[in-house]
Amino acid sequence: MNGIKSVLLDCSFCIRLLKRDDEFHENCVEYFKYFTDNHIEMYLSTIVVSEYSVGDDAENLLSLNSFRLLEFDYLDAKFSGQFLALLKDIGKFGDFGERKVVINDIKLFAQIYNREIDAYITKDRKSFKKMIEPLKDEFNLKFEVIDLTIPLSSRLGLLF
Repeated sequence: MNGIKSVLLDCSFCIRLLKRDDEFHENCVEYFKYFTDNHIEMYLSTIVVSEYSVGDDAENLLSLNSFRLLEFDYLDAKFSGQFLALLKDIGKFGDFGERKVVINDIKLFAQIYNREIDAYITKDRKSFKKMIEPLKDEFNLKFEVIDLTIPLSSRLGLLF
């Protein structure tokens, strides 16, 4: 994870970070400590806050005082529309009819792109090939995807 100076946290990371009985809780804690110890800026999108708030009070996340809150703005919205248009064109997305629905994952990718964030940590493996790879190819996205199901020690190649 050399060269990573910033990371956008997915809702899956936030949930597991605070849910002690989750099978990936310890992985999230290790990544959280790694990011903190290595001065990696952790971004928390307002989109993730809205998702998190469905199941828990977002104040529990914000009480950690470790995240930089990232609001969804005009350029984020513009890029997310372009991203969805590409994915629909190449058949990676279904047709919503007349409705122009942009799912949250695409909005998060747009924030990463617009803000030049270095990495994204998530458990959502489906989005890797379905959405991220085509977007990387077409828009030259350069962010690294961190799979939170893989322990930090494995990711870093450390032996304990």
